[in-house]
Amino acid sequence: MRSSILAALLLAALPATAAQPAPATPDLDQQLALLLAWFPGEWDNHEQHWQQATVEKREKPIERIHHVFVPVSVPTVSEHVFFVRQTLDDDPSRVYRQRLYAFSKNEARGAIQLTIHSFKDEAKYAGAWREPALLDGLSMDALESRPGCEVYWTLQVDHFAGSMDADACRFHSQRLGKTIIVNDTLRLSPDELWISDVAKDVEGSPVFGNRDGIPHRNRKVRYFEGWAAIKRGGKDAPADSKDWIGMRGILMHNEGDRVQVLDAEGKPVGYTIELARLTYQSTRTPILKFGVIDDATGKTIAYTWNEPGGTRLGINLGWFQAGVAQRNERVHFGW
Repeated sequence: MRSSILAALLLAALPATAAQPAPATPDLDQQLALLLAWFPGEWDNHEQHWQQATVEKREKPIERIHHVFVPVSVPTVSEHVFFVRQTLDDDPSRVYRQRLYAFSKNEARGAIQLTIHSFKDEAKYAGAWREPALLDGLSMDALESRPGCEVYWTLQVDHFAGSMDADACRFHSQRLGKTIIVNDTLRLSPDELWISDVAKDVEGSPVFGNRDGIPHRNRKVRYFEGWAAIKRGGKDAPADSKDWIGMRGILMHNEGDRVQVLDAEGKPVGYTIELARLTYQSTRTPILKFGVIDDATGKTIAYTWNEPGGTRLGINLGWFQAGVAQRNERVHFGW
């Protein structure tokens, strides 16, 4: 049902042809419904980071960022609220931002407004992305928001464009001891989220953000469930050996996620599996790669691939076997 509604909204937003009159622009209620359908999930810019670090060999590649946008119920804030958790360098412990995002219609602007709320006590609500009940009873007194830092989203045929009012988002940074000005531009489609946030001081000197103007190009992840098995003795095990070490219940996403294979006691067996959507320079063809990494060297010793939208992959090296399949429910969330 949802897919047919989204298709109708997108069709309404497409330009007219000579044989077809211009369709009516979706109203704000329809636009809000579409944005709320596209936004939830986890997003990651793994391939962009990989291309700059591995292919282009940049000295300072763009940061790898993982975003979690979870719908939550906080009626005191807004009808449409998301808990936001953003981490760096594929390290779940490196949380650099936790927020509440509240979406609403702004009739005067003809846009969807995003109001960003920060927590006065971030530690108290740190687990709310997995346990939304932590937000029960949350009052506005526990939050802070900065006037001028709202993001306004408008539908542009096949994507939403988001931006702040130029130089309107200003605040005093206690850490830096000066006023910071933030500008943010974004692009949202069903599968991609581009984010370009840049900060400067009042003299115009850069404070943070990507200075070369390239946004973080994130893709919505898909989660896969799987298993892995290795013969005891690894690649040197006898060909007729039936002594296997197995690991089940693996959960990993398709944007550069890695899972270290463990034995029944939870000890590493020396190999890691990786699932990543990549485009190799020699072919320029995007693939979904499923690889086996030797922990001792960090090198991929074997891999197989599928179409970027593939839902099942497996590999069999004789002494090592593994397989993954896209999960049936909550495909865009890892819990």
